[in-house]
Amino acid sequence: MPANKLDVRDLHRLFISALDGGVASVSDLESKPLLVDLHLPLPMKIRLYIFNITHPPGGRTPGEHKIQLIVPGQGRGESGQFDHSSGRLVVLAGYSEDSDVFVLWDAGLYPEFSYSRNVQVNPETVYAAASGRLVTQDRRLRGQGVEKVIAAPPPKLKDALQLRAQLTVKRLIGGGK
Repeated sequence: MPANKLDVRDLHRLFISALDGGVASVSDLESKPLLVDLHLPLPMKIRLYIFNITHPPGGRTPGEHKIQLIVPGQGRGESGQFDHSSGRLVVLAGYSEDSDVFVLWDAGLYPEFSYSRNVQVNPETVYAAASGRLVTQDRRLRGQGVEKVIAAPPPKLKDALQLRAQLTVKRLIGGGK
């Protein structure tokens, strides 16, 4: 695991760079969440919440990879929510620096969360994506059903983002999880 976490600016730069020309405009790279307008066929407007993926020793599951949700303005002991306003697709992402992999979760399945809530992905999913493939993982969420987690190396991020948007729309219209 890298000794230092990437700062928000670096995480945003890596995400934008991986979209390889798919970006029409972007808000201030220092601000979180990042507002990104994209070119078709990508989702037109996203609100990106991206976090470092860590896998500290002593996790509940050996090798567990996770992000910790903390949104701007959320303090210890306070509930957090993602901003779903203005018709933007909320993208909940993590980046594993040591594997060079992005992971996308379904932000709509986390309507309210505690400070520093853990959101996991199996290490096998991250390692499979590190081999150059777009990979999905079914993850059971208490009270929410099954979440489809997507992992991809940077060259496959566009495909992962399109799949995340398709799966989100499908869930919203009642076509499954």
